[in-house]
Amino acid sequence: MTTIGLAGLLAASGALVVTAAPASAGVTRYVLPISVSYTDARQPTVAFPTTDADVPVGTWQADGVKHTSRAYFTFDLTPYRGKEVIFAQVVTGESSVADCTKPRELELWRTDTPAAPPTWNTAPAVREKVGDVGPTAPCPAGYLELGVTDVFRQAVADGRDSLTLMARIAGDHEGNKHFGRRMEKPGVSLQANGAPDVPGKLSVSGRACADGLLVGTTTPVLTVEVTDPDRLEPYAGDQVRATFAWWPVDRPAERTEWTSSAWYAPATIPYTVPGGLLVDGGTYAFAVRAADERAASAWSPECRFTVDTVRPPAPTVASADYPADPGFPGHGGPGIAGDFTFTSAADDVAGFWYGRSGLTTYAAAGPGGTATVSYAPERYGPDWLNVQAVDRTGNRSAQTRYEFWVRNTAPTVTDGNPDGWLGQPREVTFAPNMTDVVEYVWSLNDGTERTVAADAAGAATVTVTPTVVDNTLHVRSRTRDGVLSGDAGYTFSVRTAPFVTSGDWPFDGTPGAPAGTEGSFTFAPAMADVTEYVYAFDRGDERTVRAGADGSATVSYTPADAGYHTIEVFSRTSAGVESDPIGLAFYPASVAPTVASEAYPRNMTGGGPGVPGTFTFAPHPSVTGVTSYVYQFRDEPERTVAANADGTASVEWTPSAYDNTYGGWVELRVRARTAAGVTTDAQYYSFRVDPQSPLVTSDVFGWQGGAVVGQTGEFVFTAQLPGTTEFVYSFDDGAEVTVAAGAAGTARVSWAADSPYGHSLTVRSRTAAGIVSGPTYYSIFIDPS
Repeated sequence: MTTIGLAGLLAASGALVVTAAPASAGVTRYVLPISVSYTDARQPTVAFPTTDADVPVGTWQADGVKHTSRAYFTFDLTPYRGKEVIFAQVVTGESSVADCTKPRELELWRTDTPAAPPTWNTAPAVREKVGDVGPTAPCPAGYLELGVTDVFRQAVADGRDSLTLMARIAGDHEGNKHFGRRMEKPGVSLQANGAPDVPGKLSVSGRACADGLLVGTTTPVLTVEVTDPDRLEPYAGDQVRATFAWWPVDRPAERTEWTSSAWYAPATIPYTVPGGLLVDGGTYAFAVRAADERAASAWSPECRFTVDTVRPPAPTVASADYPADPGFPGHGGPGIAGDFTFTSAADDVAGFWYGRSGLTTYAAAGPGGTATVSYAPERYGPDWLNVQAVDRTGNRSAQTRYEFWVRNTAPTVTDGNPDGWLGQPREVTFAPNMTDVVEYVWSLNDGTERTVAADAAGAATVTVTPTVVDNTLHVRSRTRDGVLSGDAGYTFSVRTAPFVTSGDWPFDGTPGAPAGTEGSFTFAPAMADVTEYVYAFDRGDERTVRAGADGSATVSYTPADAGYHTIEVFSRTSAGVESDPIGLAFYPASVAPTVASEAYPRNMTGGGPGVPGTFTFAPHPSVTGVTSYVYQFRDEPERTVAANADGTASVEWTPSAYDNTYGGWVELRVRARTAAGVTTDAQYYSFRVDPQSPLVTSDVFGWQGGAVVGQTGEFVFTAQLPGTTEFVYSFDDGAEVTVAAGAAGTARVSWAADSPYGHSLTVRSRTAAGIVSGPTYYSIFIDPS
């Protein structure tokens, strides 16, 4: 505060400190005087009330004339009635000083409060000296202070509405102009505390305190609102604690008290009564008082409540409109309201919660503990209501599920042209499922709702013209009494995809004409003005064919292979409108030739590198006039062989080496050709060439270890390929090395281990004609040293 000028304080709104620290109470305000005036001995009958920032005190001179003044400051004490003044301090300053070489002789005195601004002659009675203001402070002083706690505390205790302080220069110095000065208008930094207000808004388990209050739990939550007069807006006030006291009404001596932690007022403070203390049927009372760090309120009026934890029994439900019969055909109908009566055997039932999905609606109980509600089902078929009784305490019963069946009242819709195209009108007939139907309300999709009268039989016919593929025709019948049925919601789709037929290949999954046979597909429109079709086989390139005058078209196709094939087609109009596509599958039958070989049997291992094999081709029993066969061994060129008079043919094939790429497996593809130029689908014949890999042994090295780095040992290669003259080998996928085979078809190779852990040896045998066997892979493990 010593660094803040008084002018800044006076510019404030009057509040210095917003709230006290948690260990104290009350708020501190900067209180300004409600009236300021001074007197002048030179003009003893004139009062000088002022709003200026400073006032003269002591002797001063103006225009050669000497004046002597005293200043009076009156403060309003009404905001502090009934409060405890904790601290009060006058804060002022000097705007000018006549002579700073003279000591400051500024005094404050308490006087009676004048009814009007005083004159020198009508000065109020002086009661006591309050103190000397800043006798040792530097001169001039921008900030001066003087404690006035006792003066303000006594004035409030005496019940006075105001307090007046007079400022003057002490004794004989008052007439000496060297001691005069101008004093800034003072304020008082005043901290006071009032007791918290009597707590209010008592409630039990969320229910406001009232006569006959009932609660459905033995551990209710008691709540109370606490407020405190010591508050500076918009900030919170004091920290306040609430003390709850509760007791059985018939045993007040069994009083229990509990005090909460501190809450900033205003606050709603809860207290949960511990379990095991309250009993069903017991009546209890509670009251609350509030306290800050310095004062406590009076106890609140007591709040009484009775504990009722007995749940009512589940209610019964009855309805003449919708009997409890969950079977077809049911009663009523969608949108037709029915009455449902709920009954509870409890003598204190207050009402019922009910609903189809969740208990969402409340109905108060009438005399006899019953309630009748109206409910209109939204759809036909099985329906239900869940019902729960509630007593006056709020206790809820178990749920009753009432099940019933809602009759389908929607009219029957008959489409007179179910295969109609887009834009083609179709007559639709409505037949009633209610009695005394006089008209129908209908609309197509989101179109305008229309009405058509029913005939004597209750039926009606309308014409609709669909313009989109997917449609919903909404139809409801209305009786003479104005009762509406449910919505038929007749949905239908208009086909735009073309119709595809074929006399050669059925679309039912059975095989059709053999592969290699030319056949045809016919496209027929499902739209008007179709000028062409776009089609593709087996998801291949799209092709286009012009439609004839009748909108149809036929295309030919020769499948090269048997089995699964597809065709996809859509139509297009002259305006470029495209239909939905249609995709169909068909299956050409297989007439592939048969293949046989003794040396290389199907799906088995046989022969070997350099071993010739004969493959015999024979035609399918349904194929005649075979003149040749087109065949191909994997990765070799396609070749042709002429057929014998009986339609068979044979070819010889000799592998020059074992093909390790496919693990020795070879695929042979064969097609038969007839004199008529028909080429059948292919026969796929697979077999595996025996690798005839050499045997590899060693007394020193093996996959299980036992040898060490630097150890030398031999490997023995033994040929399995007839006519082997040499072996080709490599260690660890390194450079290949050749070693000659002996007369017995064996060879020995010496090797020294140069590093520990895993090593590999790959060996093939080779004949003088260059025939190569399959590889043998030999694993070696060298123990670490």
